[in-house]
Amino acid sequence: MKRKLILFLCIAISFTVLFGLFMVNVQAATNYSQSWTNGQGTVNYQNLSGGHYKVNWSNCGNFVAGKGYNPSGTRTMTWSGSASGAQWFGVYGWTTGPLVEYYIGRSGGTSKGSYSTSKGTYTLYIKSVTGPSIQGNTTFQQYNCSGNSGSGINLGEHFNGWKKLGVGGGSPNYCIVATEGWGGSSGSSDVTVD
Repeated sequence: MKRKLILFLCIAISFTVLFGLFMVNVQAATNYSQSWTNGQGTVNYQNLSGGHYKVNWSNCGNFVAGKGYNPSGTRTMTWSGSASGAQWFGVYGWTTGPLVEYYIGRSGGTSKGSYSTSKGTYTLYIKSVTGPSIQGNTTFQQYNCSGNSGSGINLGEHFNGWKKLGVGGGSPNYCIVATEGWGGSSGSSDVTVD
C-alpha cells in the first residue's frame, strides 16, 4: 500500500511539473499579428505558425506588419530574421494613458535625455503626431529611442527609463517586431519572433 501511494505521488508530481512546463511554453508564444496598410501599392503579408511571418511589398504608400504580444507587458522581445528594403525594422508598440507610439532603435523629434538599459544607453526623442492610431485618427506622442535595435530588447527597462526622464508611465498595449515601409519602397522580410 505504501509503495502504491509513493508511486502515485511520483506520477502526480511528474505530471504537475510537465504540465507547468507546457503552460510556460504556451504563455510565451506570440499572441498578436498585425498587417496594416494605407492601401497604396502592394503588400503581401503571411501570418505563419508560431512567431513566424513573411511580408513582401512593392511601391507601397505606408504599411506596418509584424508579430508580437498584446498586451506586451514588460517582456524581452527576441527574434531572428531580417528585412530587406524596409524603412524601419525593429521593436514597435503602443501604450495608453498616455497614448504613445514607440520605436526602439530610431531617432527623430526633441531630445528628452538619455537612459541606460542592459543593451546600452538610449536617447529618447519625442514628437507630436496627428494621424492613425490604436484609438482612431487623433493626436498622440511618438517616442523614438535611439540606440541598439538588435534582438533582446527588454521593454520594462525602456518603460522605466522613460519614467526617470519624467515621461511615459502608460499601460502597455501591443508590441511587435515590425517591418515598415513607405514612400514607394519595395522589399521583403522573413522574421520569427520568439
